[in-house]
Amino acid sequence: MRRSSRIAALFLAAGGLAPAPTKAVEYGLSNYQLGLVLPLAGYTPPPGVYFWDNFYLYQGSSNLYQNTKIKSPSRVTYNFAANIFVFAWFTEATLFGGELGFAYTSAYASETTTAVAPFTDTFGVNRHVTTQQSVDSYTDTEFSAILGWQGGDQHWSLTLSGFVPTGNYDAARIAQTSLNRPALDIKGAYTFLSLQTGLEASAALGVTLNGVNSATNYQSGAELHLEWALAQHLPSGLSVGVGGYFYQQITNDSGAGNQLGSFRGRVAAIGPVITYTLKAGAQQVNFDARWFHEFAAQNRVQGDGIFATLGFPLQSKPSPALASR
Repeated sequence: MRRSSRIAALFLAAGGLAPAPTKAVEYGLSNYQLGLVLPLAGYTPPPGVYFWDNFYLYQGSSNLYQNTKIKSPSRVTYNFAANIFVFAWFTEATLFGGELGFAYTSAYASETTTAVAPFTDTFGVNRHVTTQQSVDSYTDTEFSAILGWQGGDQHWSLTLSGFVPTGNYDAARIAQTSLNRPALDIKGAYTFLSLQTGLEASAALGVTLNGVNSATNYQSGAELHLEWALAQHLPSGLSVGVGGYFYQQITNDSGAGNQLGSFRGRVAAIGPVITYTLKAGAQQVNFDARWFHEFAAQNRVQGDGIFATLGFPLQSKPSPALASR
């Protein structure tokens, strides 16, 4: 549920060299925000209105682009900071026995892209040119519908999300706050949270189906994502654990804008997950901190992401499960 659009970039090579598309999904980035649903990925709160404010920092780089003349990769680095805000409404209505909810996710982001592209000058000498641009703007928007079930220590949910290109995009720029491609994502999540021991085990598995970028005619392939967390919840309200994610592109890119072939992206990540629940009377405030170090990347950016999250109900009923942690 707590996800947002990823920030993207497109490098246009200088010195008269023709630009070329990225490898893997366009720009090597996804609409689905990996790691944002952790922890308690499958847990659905009681009926009410909720707000989450996520501060997100990310730096990642990869050899994502190829020069069409010398077939050498260009080194692209993304640096961005985003304030990701989520409003969710969980109703008292049920569908197929599950609690029905809706969520709205967007963000304001500052993104800087640096691209180092090789080229061969008129004397046959291999050189490189460095370009850097920045942009500050709102990102793409995500709308979600959620169904959640629970029974004792077990919680599971099903989420359908739609991504709408509402961010700041210009194909002539190398810095963006939009991927400019609509997408649908379907995800199933499960959480085991023991009311006796405080042990949590959560996992979420989903698939993102991408639309065409109308500005570049690039069709990004379907993306599989798996997120997980293991944590120990203490009576003091503190929770300490570890989490991570695995991403794999499962179908090839296509479209007139894809000139490099059927590259598929992959990346994994792992890192600490810490939460603290503060209670003041009936009010409950949650603080989350996560750091994910990416590795084993293929045809995709690889780096480090840090989340700091503040979440609280704007109006809700008491939570039997979390109140007993």
